[in-house]
Amino acid sequence: MELKNRILEIMEKSGLTPSEFADKIEVQRSAISHITSGRNKPSLEFLIKIKSSFPEIDTDWLVFGTEKKTKSHEILEKDENMESTTDSYPTLFELFNTDEKIEKLVPENIPEHVPTEVEISSQEKKMVRALLFFSDGTFEEFVSAK
Repeated sequence: MELKNRILEIMEKSGLTPSEFADKIEVQRSAISHITSGRNKPSLEFLIKIKSSFPEIDTDWLVFGTEKKTKSHEILEKDENMESTTDSYPTLFELFNTDEKIEKLVPENIPEHVPTEVEISSQEKKMVRALLFFSDGTFEEFVSAK
């Protein structure tokens, strides 16, 4: 099931029109139209807004289409035709040449000082771009809003 179809299912099960859904997740109404028509793919920010407005929806189902739709299964019923995609993902080590030694993946010089939570938060690092690679050779790029 495509991501746009899962978004349409959320609208249908929640009983919201596309306009009401846009208002609820605080996006422009045209964004809903563009996504449901297939013109645009939803951004990471868009998916986060859905998750924030519908916390009962399972994130893995929303993003990847895995079987579990809600954490408690109380709002959306199970779709028997939904296929689980987690079994087909390669492990980290399957992505590398098996002839290489695993030690090469571990840094030689591990720093003695590990930054504290305060030091990390003071650096104000923000995610700006994420790439998801799929087993069929395709990928999706998510860019955060500035």
